[in-house]
Amino acid sequence: MKFWIRITAITALILALCFPVSAFAASWGDFTDVSGHWAESAMKAGYDDGLIAGYGASTLAPDAPISGAQMVTILCRVLGASQSSDASKLGISSDTWYYKAAGEALFLGLISDKTGNLDAPASRQDALSMMAKAFCLIPAEPDYSVLGSYSDAGLISSVNRDALAALVSEKLIHGDKGALNVTGSITRAEFLTVLFRIANDYTTAYDFKSSAGERAVLRGSASLSYISAGNIWFDCSAGSVSLSGVRADSVTLRADRLAFLNLANGSEISGLAVDVGAGSVSVGSAGSAKIGTLRLASCDGASIGSDAESVEITGSKIPVSISGKHGDLLISGSGNKITLSSDASFSRIKITGSDNSLDSSGENKSILSCDGLDIRGQGNSLTFGVSSGISDIVAGGSGNTLAMTFAGIASLSIEGSDGKVSAASLSTVGNFSLSGNGNCADISAPTAIPLTVGGSLNVLRANCPGGIGDTSVPGDSNWITLTCSDISSLSISGKYNTVNKYGSGIAMSVKITGSGNAFVLNVDSILNTAKIDGDGNRATVNGTAQTISIGGGRTELDGSGKVASLTINAAGCTVSLAADSVTDNSKKAEEKRVLDLVTTGYSGNYTLRWAQEHDYSDTDKVTWVNAKGYSSGTDYLIWVNLAMQRVNIFQGGAENWKLCYSCIVGTGAPGLGTPVGTWTITYKLMAGWTTDTYTVKPVVGFKQDTGYAFHSRLFYPGTSTLSDASIGYPVSHGCVRMYDEDVKYIYDTIPFGTTVVVY
Repeated sequence: MKFWIRITAITALILALCFPVSAFAASWGDFTDVSGHWAESAMKAGYDDGLIAGYGASTLAPDAPISGAQMVTILCRVLGASQSSDASKLGISSDTWYYKAAGEALFLGLISDKTGNLDAPASRQDALSMMAKAFCLIPAEPDYSVLGSYSDAGLISSVNRDALAALVSEKLIHGDKGALNVTGSITRAEFLTVLFRIANDYTTAYDFKSSAGERAVLRGSASLSYISAGNIWFDCSAGSVSLSGVRADSVTLRADRLAFLNLANGSEISGLAVDVGAGSVSVGSAGSAKIGTLRLASCDGASIGSDAESVEITGSKIPVSISGKHGDLLISGSGNKITLSSDASFSRIKITGSDNSLDSSGENKSILSCDGLDIRGQGNSLTFGVSSGISDIVAGGSGNTLAMTFAGIASLSIEGSDGKVSAASLSTVGNFSLSGNGNCADISAPTAIPLTVGGSLNVLRANCPGGIGDTSVPGDSNWITLTCSDISSLSISGKYNTVNKYGSGIAMSVKITGSGNAFVLNVDSILNTAKIDGDGNRATVNGTAQTISIGGGRTELDGSGKVASLTINAAGCTVSLAADSVTDNSKKAEEKRVLDLVTTGYSGNYTLRWAQEHDYSDTDKVTWVNAKGYSSGTDYLIWVNLAMQRVNIFQGGAENWKLCYSCIVGTGAPGLGTPVGTWTITYKLMAGWTTDTYTVKPVVGFKQDTGYAFHSRLFYPGTSTLSDASIGYPVSHGCVRMYDEDVKYIYDTIPFGTTVVVY
């Protein structure tokens, strides 16, 4: 790289301040620490070009870390920076040696007022990111997969990830031993090596000649004609650029103030990047030039015609107007305002930035075609006018607004959160899915649309006179209003959803397997068949229904309409809907459910707390004893439930038992289990039993000619002091341990001859 820098006394002073030196070496050969160094050629080029100086007369220190101040000084010199922002925002005084360079770096966007101490060594990832910004190398859609092979990829900060992915993709950095060492410092040699990989020539634009494959930084305004080049950067002093018949791999504009840009006579630029401090660009549509990718990183505005195959907007707050046919439109910046003309069309639009607006809603405006629209950023607003076709739309991100009219869509998927989608008079929609949270969507289409609502807390309003196709609701807590003729099928497997069906058509099939949902069939609507198998759902029929089958408990069925045939196969249901025919199988269905539910096996964790937190419901207990057909010689029946460690006491008679008492107990420990079966109260002992090791009292025996009984927990012999308070899990030698008040209740209340069921 040959820099046109005159080494005057002032320049020497700057270098001395930038790189602490005691004296300049007389020649390259005086340095003793670079001969044979892996970056010797890069160090020599940097020294010859005046980018670095020695640390004394014989030391160039290639392996010394480079500071942030030294980096911005080099980069601003390479880019020919002249405009400056207020560097005092960085907390440095005006007499600091790098004050001017810091202000220039602020103006160029290489650093911000949140940048840390520039005197400190820069981390490798921050340094590399700064270089990528300086040369406008960061695309709108980086390939992050290239970072996956590096062991320290997870240590790359979010603000540097795009830059490092770009540098790896362009093979400008390679890493060492499978790592990029992103948190380590970067040496002088490493910094210069990467710098020269990016740009290896520097000359005035006037003197630039054809250099295919080279990477050149050009100083000053330029009028280049009929040359071939590799990668070209016009530096900050290039206020006017004219390219006629020029072919280049890439052209980047870095002007502080761009007054004029002209591409003419069939110029072919694979990539044109605009990263200027001020000024607007216009890329025409008259076929005078051909641009592969146009990247807008910074400018006052842009007008883009069909000369650009694809457009990337990586900058912020840029007003952009686009016409003609293009490939991709990628927007990763923020706060941009994009206006599409009546003939604009794209293969793909993707927005990953935030707070952008994209508008094609003006009079007679349309998108001729767009194969894919993907919204991933936050707070973006998109408005489309008359649209002949957008194949696939994915609305991710959060807080985005999408408004469309007369668009034919193969699929519309809302995956983000807190967004608003309004799609009016859609000509066709192949499939609509809503998997995000907290969105509001209004859909209108004349033809049938299949719907899927898998997210939560969404509001969906679908107005489809032509009907709605197969619709599924696996999500939770959504509010869905379907105004349509017919619905092919509706399946609600989520929880707490509300689905309203308006219109005079037929809902062919409704299936509710989730719980806590509400389905409302409004007046003039017809329900062909409905099956409600979930728990605690509600169906309101204000129209007419042919057949409804209820298989879920606690179902509510009401409404001002009626049903021709109703079948109830679950208990605890409330039905107030008029029905021509009712088949009530609720009792048998409930008994089967409870008989399947109750088991003899203990599955707790052998703690009292588990017993306190687990038990069958009172309703299930009553259903179980009555379904089993147990009888008793008295008005009482005792069920010792081994699974939940409970004694449940019922009063009444066979098939009409009612629960009157329930308490926690401790049954036989593993290997000493309380015997399963049907037994009878045979004796009572108020004094209980006393042995050498314990006393239990009172005792109520329940298996004749055995010692199995209900009794208290263990007391020290002959006392009322507990020696073993264990209860709530299998712990005894086979008897049923109880709290004092509970065993006394049995002793005082339950007569001899009462049936005791152990199960």
